[in-house]
Parts: sequence; structure tokens; C-alpha cells
Amino acid sequence: MIEAILWSVIWTILVIIAVRVFPFTIEHDYPIEVRKVANVQHPTPKQKIQGILFGLVGFTILFGLLILFAFIHFRDKELSFWNIFKYLWFICMTWNVVDLIVVDWLMICKLSVKLFVLPNTEKCNANKDYKFHFIGFLKGCVATTVIALFFSAISYGIIYFAK
Repeated sequence: MIEAILWSVIWTILVIIAVRVFPFTIEHDYPIEVRKVANVQHPTPKQKIQGILFGLVGFTILFGLLILFAFIHFRDKELSFWNIFKYLWFICMTWNVVDLIVVDWLMICKLSVKLFVLPNTEKCNANKDYKFHFIGFLKGCVATTVIALFFSAISYGIIYFAK
């Protein structure tokens, strides 16, 4: 499904920007040993505002796309909350799987690609913690389900009132 691929690509781009430009916004997604080596400095007030704006814009795009995808896909079909939920859950879960297999295990654990590892941790062995990332994936399963439920409800309401 093209929507799931597009959503995953956008997420990946946002992760790269967060890691390279705003590492203080994403360092919690790395093992504690990696965070110690990275020694990410506390953001200045200006950096903190920029990080918040980056997050707001990024999540507005991502979550706005979920609603748009659902609207386009279901506007001319019989309205069913569970069909919208399954559709959005698939999109969200695709990203979760891409994040685990491509971003975490391949780009971080296996290849230590600079775009995906915290600054100064390219050679840090703690980046190879596959279990840490798998646990993050399991947490992501819960988060993506909640996100899909929430945006299914919003999408259902928008489509219902647009008909």
C-alpha cells in the first residue's frame, strides 16, 4: 500500500532530522550507554523552541496524512469504523516494522549509519543492542494501535459529516 510506504518514508526523514539537528528530542530512543557516550548537551532556549516547532510541524504532517489517507480511501465507501481502524493500523504498523528492521536493526545496529546514530556514537558498541530496539518495537505496537484508534475515530467523524 503506497500510503504505508509514504508514511514510513516521511517518518524516516523526520527521524534523520531529529537525530542530526535535534538529538535532544530523540536521545531517549537509544540505550543509556549510547546516551552517555553521545553526551547530548541540554538545548538552549532557542534550540528547545526550534525542537518543539519541528515536532509540532512533523506530527501535524504525519497525523494529518493519516486523516487524509482515510478520507480519500473511505469517502465513497460504506462507512465502518473498524475498516478505517484496520487501514490506519496497517499504515502505522508498517512504520513500526520499518523502524525496527530498517532503521534500528539495519541502519543503527548493523551498519552504524551516521544519519541514524547519535552524534559521536558511530563506533559505540551499545548501538548494537538488538533487544533494546525490539522492546521499543513492542512498545511501538501499543502506541501505533492507540494512534490508529484515535485517528480512526477522528477520520470516521470527518467522513460521516462530509457525506
